[in-house]
Amino acid sequence: MEKRTFVNPAINDAATFLKTAAETNGAYTLLEIDLGKSDGPPLHYHKAFSEKFQVQEGILYLQVGKQKKILKAGESVTVPAGTPHRFYNEANDQVKFQITLQPGHTGMENFIKIFYGLAADGLTDEKGKPKKFAHLAVALIISDSNAPGWMSLLSPLIRAAARRAKKDGTEKWLLDRYCSA
Repeated sequence: MEKRTFVNPAINDAATFLKTAAETNGAYTLLEIDLGKSDGPPLHYHKAFSEKFQVQEGILYLQVGKQKKILKAGESVTVPAGTPHRFYNEANDQVKFQITLQPGHTGMENFIKIFYGLAADGLTDEKGKPKKFAHLAVALIISDSNAPGWMSLLSPLIRAAARRAKKDGTEKWLLDRYCSA
């Protein structure tokens, strides 16, 4: 049976794949996230898919552009493709929420498997960022995760590192180690 839940000890959360892009013929990916107190990911955006955040239990803090939102159980927000966003949990209580990627995105699914696997193997810093820039670059490129604003100036460097990682076998190693069934 394929593993469906991935734990990231560095950022205090777990991600469970409820439906993958392969299972929905690419229509959507559905994840359930169980997040403890955490800064979450930095502000970012995706060009290829929208993300709907729907809270099951607790309170989710969401930044969409410059606007900050507080979502309670039963509430949801859809972040359109191309819109900078981030999620986090300021509370000491866990928050459980679902993320629907539309259309589904195997690259983002692999991003989660890689990031959480690297964290479980001790190959990230205390904030969950991979210690090796090549690992970070591969994960960002395959997941269509892009930095807004001045951070976007790093994009050519990230793309170049990801290309090198593809040539030298690093990308294959990450996919084989963390994304194979």
